[in-house]
Amino acid sequence: MRQAVVTDLPAIYRGEQSYIRSWEPDHEASWNSQFEKHLTCWVENFDRLNIALLNGHFAGYSLWTRQPDCAELCTIHVDSSYRRSGVGTALLAAYALDAKSQDFSQLRLSVRANNPARLMYERFGFVHTGTGAHDYLTYERCA
Repeated sequence: MRQAVVTDLPAIYRGEQSYIRSWEPDHEASWNSQFEKHLTCWVENFDRLNIALLNGHFAGYSLWTRQPDCAELCTIHVDSSYRRSGVGTALLAAYALDAKSQDFSQLRLSVRANNPARLMYERFGFVHTGTGAHDYLTYERCA
């Protein structure tokens, strides 16, 4: 696990684009039109952008932001060739540790109900707390 460097941005872009194409293809045009907004979020929160490496290879990333009442996971992605190998759990652990070290006591995330990552979040101790924008399920847990 390491903090992101600027040369990771193309891989992060490809990961986010892969998610949109796989899970929300109807939103791809909208996502593309808001690319500058996404890039700004990544850069403004660069110190909260973790990169997972496995055997020296880029395996995934996670990004969280500071909110007034919690640390919110914005995105997490594991490259398809590294899924189900513990990379996602390691990224969640890094997020929780980072947030706690910055005095956050509450973690939050949102996920589509049909996204299998939801099960990983639940195993990690996140509890479903409601439904938010675009019918995403919201989850919380103590840091």
